[in-house]
Amino acid sequence: MPHCASACIGPARSHDAAPLAPSPRRVHLALLTVSILFGANYVFTKQLLANVPASAWVVFRIAAAAVLLVPIAFGLGRGRVPLRSLPALALAALLGVVLNQVLFTEGMALTTPDHSAIINACIPVWTLLLAAAFGQERLSPRKLVAVALALAGVACLLRLDEQITSGTGLSPEQALGDVLTLLNGVAFALHLILMRRVGAGLDPLRTTGVMFAFAILIVPIYGGSAMTMANVSACLEPPTLWYALYGILFATVTTYLLNTWALRHTRSSQVALYINVQPLVAVVVATALGQPLPDWRFGVAFAGVSAGLWLQARAQ
Repeated sequence: MPHCASACIGPARSHDAAPLAPSPRRVHLALLTVSILFGANYVFTKQLLANVPASAWVVFRIAAAAVLLVPIAFGLGRGRVPLRSLPALALAALLGVVLNQVLFTEGMALTTPDHSAIINACIPVWTLLLAAAFGQERLSPRKLVAVALALAGVACLLRLDEQITSGTGLSPEQALGDVLTLLNGVAFALHLILMRRVGAGLDPLRTTGVMFAFAILIVPIYGGSAMTMANVSACLEPPTLWYALYGILFATVTTYLLNTWALRHTRSSQVALYINVQPLVAVVVATALGQPLPDWRFGVAFAGVSAGLWLQARAQ
C-alpha cells in the first residue's frame, strides 16, 4: 500500500459494475502510471530519509494521506461498510498500511532503492505462497517453478551464494534493510489475503477510507514520539518538502485511486506484471540523480523475478 498501493492484487472488487467499461488502453495506462510513480518513490524516499527519521516520515505520510484519502473515499465511494467488518478492516489496516509503511521505510533507510524495488516486486510471490498455506490457492508445478525463479533472483541479489561459500556478502546494515523490506512484502501479502475475504462485496474506496482512518489511530503507537517540531520542520524544508509531497500526493493518494479504479476493470495477474516496471524506473531515476548503476546481480535478480511473475500470471 503505498508501498501499500504497490499492490498486485488489492481488495476484492465491488460487485457494482461501472455503467461503461473503460478502454483497455486507459486501464493499462493507469497501471503503468502507478508503477512509474512507485518506482520513482523508492529513490525519493531514500533522499528524504537523509534528513528525516523513518519513524517521523511514516507518521507524517500516513496522516497526510489519510486527510486527503478519507474524504475522497467516502465522497466517491458507494454503499456502506458493515460494523461486523470493522475488526477485520482494523487488522487489514495494521498489515497493509501501518506495518507495510513501517517496514518499507525502515528498510529503505538501510538498503538501496534498487534492492527495495526488486524485493517488493516479489509481493505476488509471497501472496501466492501464503494463500496456498491458508488454502486459498493450489501450487501447481508451473506456479512452483515461478516461485523458484523469483526466489533464485532474490537470493542472487542478497548475495546468499557469497554468504554460504565465504561468509561474506552484504553488510549487516544492508542485509537488515533487505530483510525488513522482505517482511514489508509479507505483511502486505497477508493484507491482500485478508482482503480477499473481508473485501468481497464492499466498495474498494470505502474500505480504503476505513483502513486509513484506523491507520492514523494505530501509527502513533510506533512513531508518535518522533513527531517533534524539528522533524516536522525538516519535512517542510526544500528539497525534502518536494520529496514529501511526491510521497503523499503521487506515491500514495494518486496510486491508491488509480490502482483501485484499474482493479475494477482488469485481472490481478495483469496488475502483478506491471510491478516489473518499478525496479527499472528506480534505477533510471537514481542514475539521473547521480547514483551509480547497480551491478550485474541486479540484472540477474530482475530477470529471475520478472520470469517468475510472468509464469505465475500465465498459471492463473
